[in-house]
Amino acid sequence: MKSRLPLLRLLLISLVVVAILSQFLRPSLVGQWYWASALEKLDAGENDQAIELGEQALSWSGDSPQAHLRMAELFYRVGRTDEALALLEKSDEFSSDDLTYLEMKGFLLSRMGKHEEALALADKLIEQAKAGKFHLHRALNIRAYSTALAWSDDAGLPPESLDRALNDIGESIKIYGVEASYLDTRGYVKHFAGDNEGALQDLNTAVEMYDAALVKLAEEEEVWGSMKEVRLQQMRGVLGVLYHHRGETLQALGRDEEAEKDLKRADRLGYSRLKGHW
Repeated sequence: MKSRLPLLRLLLISLVVVAILSQFLRPSLVGQWYWASALEKLDAGENDQAIELGEQALSWSGDSPQAHLRMAELFYRVGRTDEALALLEKSDEFSSDDLTYLEMKGFLLSRMGKHEEALALADKLIEQAKAGKFHLHRALNIRAYSTALAWSDDAGLPPESLDRALNDIGESIKIYGVEASYLDTRGYVKHFAGDNEGALQDLNTAVEMYDAALVKLAEEEEVWGSMKEVRLQQMRGVLGVLYHHRGETLQALGRDEEAEKDLKRADRLGYSRLKGHW
């Protein structure tokens, strides 16, 4: 009788291949591949192809609220804001309990100039935080920063909104401690409240802290899988925002030469409302 070993070996190899392929063809992984391709096309200025690939990514993502948010942002970045808003509205049907999604959605709404809606989401996050479902310091910072962004757009908020924002970020720092992004929020709110000297103190400290963190990361040894360059790029974008806020404050103080240097630094570091560094 012929040996069955070759047949068993072939069967085992087939099972291994099927297992590997099943991992590669998981909907989430396929969606990630389409999304990465969409971003490449977007960076190349090929907007129509980016939208097509983004829609493919969305079709592989099922009811993922994060995928809908990414696609809405893609629509926004190519100037199709109405479609972005429609997609955000549709995604609300299955994302009401996802607080991280609500945080990200609020920032996208701010970027699109929908400040009233963004502040309403910030209020909801604070309610959830008080119920123990979200970090209160984070929710308070979100509302304070959303308020500052609304003022940067001349959205017509009442002056008392700045008082509330200062209280929010003050409480946030009291809970969490001194942190660069929270100092940036407080400094930016102070700027719109007319306290530009106080704003400059906060923003100077925030820039120093974040610049030091960026240098430290740059000096870290590269480890496979750490995505160090991606993290560096993200941090450069945030530092660009801090420089831009300080540049605006220096302009308000009449220190135009210093302001121009900061604003140019911000541009070099990728300051961009469209890309989310705002």
